[in-house]
Amino acid sequence: MCDIESERGRIDALLDAVARAAPAGVREDEHALARFCLTALGEHYATECPDECLRRRCDDFATRVVRGNLLAQENA
Repeated sequence: MCDIESERGRIDALLDAVARAAPAGVREDEHALARFCLTALGEHYATECPDECLRRRCDDFATRVVRGNLLAQENA
């Protein structure tokens, strides 16, 4: 990871807010959600962090969100 690792809490909060604001179709698609988050995160951290790092962070986040939603639906 890059030097923004110390901002993990802020980044996760930003990604969480972006995911909640995403259209329903985007929230259900892991790849679409990752792209949506990458756009938002890039606006805030593009100069401090390489694209690959941002992409990896967004991919991991989107995977957690979509899998968490699927588990919640299965347990409902």
